[in-house]
Amino acid sequence: MAERRGRERTAPFYPIPPREIVSVEHPAVIKNVDKAIDTLQGNFGISRILNPPRADTPASLVLRPEDAMSRPLQSTSSPSNNILLKVTVPKWTGRKRKRGSDEPFTAAYPAAETAGAQRRSAKDLLRSLRDNVGKYQVEAVGRVDRTHVFRGMPDFVFSTTASPFTNKFREHILPFDYEKMKTFDLDLSKGAVSNVDIVPPPSFSHGDVPFHYIYRQNPTVKQSVDTSGKVTTINTQQAAKVFTHLVPYDIPVVPSKPRDNCPPIETLERTLQETIAAVEALFAQRPAWTRRGLRNNLKTVDQRYCLRHAVAYVGYIFRSGPWRDAIIKFGHDPRTSPDYRVYQTFMFRILPREPEVARDGGGGRRHTLPRPAEASIDTSVPGEVGTSHVFTGQPPLPRDGRMWMVCDITDPILRRILFPEGGQPELGHTHTNPPPPNFLRSTCDIICDGWYGNGTLAKAKTIMRAKIQTLLQEDRPADDAEFVRILAFPDHAAVDDNSMQDFTLDPETATSREMQLATEVRATIKGAPSWRGMVSAGMDREHVRALETVESGPPIEGPPVSDGKRVKWEEDPAAEKYAEIVSEGEEEAREREEMMEEAAAAAAEAVEARVREREEAANEEEEAEDVERSEEDEDEDEDEDADDEY
Repeated sequence: MAERRGRERTAPFYPIPPREIVSVEHPAVIKNVDKAIDTLQGNFGISRILNPPRADTPASLVLRPEDAMSRPLQSTSSPSNNILLKVTVPKWTGRKRKRGSDEPFTAAYPAAETAGAQRRSAKDLLRSLRDNVGKYQVEAVGRVDRTHVFRGMPDFVFSTTASPFTNKFREHILPFDYEKMKTFDLDLSKGAVSNVDIVPPPSFSHGDVPFHYIYRQNPTVKQSVDTSGKVTTINTQQAAKVFTHLVPYDIPVVPSKPRDNCPPIETLERTLQETIAAVEALFAQRPAWTRRGLRNNLKTVDQRYCLRHAVAYVGYIFRSGPWRDAIIKFGHDPRTSPDYRVYQTFMFRILPREPEVARDGGGGRRHTLPRPAEASIDTSVPGEVGTSHVFTGQPPLPRDGRMWMVCDITDPILRRILFPEGGQPELGHTHTNPPPPNFLRSTCDIICDGWYGNGTLAKAKTIMRAKIQTLLQEDRPADDAEFVRILAFPDHAAVDDNSMQDFTLDPETATSREMQLATEVRATIKGAPSWRGMVSAGMDREHVRALETVESGPPIEGPPVSDGKRVKWEEDPAAEKYAEIVSEGEEEAREREEMMEEAAAAAAEAVEARVREREEAANEEEEAEDVERSEEDEDEDEDEDADDEY
């Protein structure tokens, strides 16, 4: 009795026929089995699936079997351990009656006679199983030991129905008939320019695995209702727009008021209103400032943060030219009077050594966090003002910027060049004494030099660059004795064959350092855009001197006269080393470029390091093999050499 109960509790055993079955998951909805077999390359493809040369041989699926030039889609063959079941249900007659009633079946559909020849859907089969509980039969047909699935993306399709070459190729070559192949020829005519037959490549896409972009909604984008009641999306962390005037060097009339789209000052935040008032007070002292100069004269960190928005209400900025990145008060045009030469700017490339200041000290970035020079300013002390915008030539060198204004340079040897005897003003103010004769230009060079001569600026920039390099590398002031010979160079250089003789030194008496500085002076002169423009125009020495020199006299009224043409020049590799870099005013674009450059440089260094490691490992292996070969006998060495050569 116990044995009978034990046998009743045991699940029944069903035999599985020794039949190996391969499962193919077709990506299409199968309505015609014959066409589905054609997409698997017919009997040849089916036999290859059943008897593959390797266990993981993929199956080929052609979505357009009528086109022999279509690219097939490859499957992924994976082992499986499934059983194929055959479920037999009573035949569907198509007649109906109300559920739960004993009424006879009525209203047989006309399609009921042919229903058996049609393929029933999965929904109908499940309905039959539920309606015929205990009346259907289940039978194991065989074991499925391998499954083919198509998960890759099909290739792009290029229609070739109108291509003469493709149709001819399909007609003569693809049938593999020798007689037809002999009649195939190519059109060798030249000069076809219209209706050219474009032959598509064998494949357009090299990969069939879809890329997961992982799209998701920006977490800072929120939905809101505007004033009209419509639902819109807003970015809660979108940076506020800056409405500062950024003008080119040759603008006919400088801005005299803020932009029309600037919000009224009374509608702004209180901190921004205070910042605007503080900046206006600073512009009452002088008509032009550097951004660092304004930042250092502001009292609180909040005001320094609001400075970039306050500038739009006070002044404008030149994108390029002698006053590049200088913030100039509305209505003032520095190109109209030589008195504005003290507000010309010098910009240099300063490469930082510390990673933490690479963005601020080396790149001139402006962020919400205090800069290294700002961190040392005690905002609790009334009247505390930073001096990082002043260049003294003495250590330490401020790392919070790379641009200085001429009136903010206090180094004695540089002021001797920029303000000769009798013309040196007080720090940060315009001069009152007239400059020496033939020191300034008669007209302003709005492209590069401004009111100074090209020789004057070349000497000043070369010496200032040398001082900056010494402060950065050795943290000490430069020796002014190195620049004595450079000071004797003239203030103007003409464009002729002998123009650079006045800017050369005797190699027998000059030191190597002095020769290097003289070379930099010449490269700075030749690298200036105005010099390149005059060289390309072929101007003679007398014409250049007539444009460059002027006797001391009253200021020139009105904007500079221009013929409406811009100078176009090509890059000079020799002078590019000493040229200044792009504008500081275009922050966002420059920041993205520098981040991309840093990422590219880091990737290149990683690749180079990986290549060096592989080369070193290969060299070590070769050295070890050479040692082993030297210990073997001569016959073995000859055999190994022969193998290596082969």
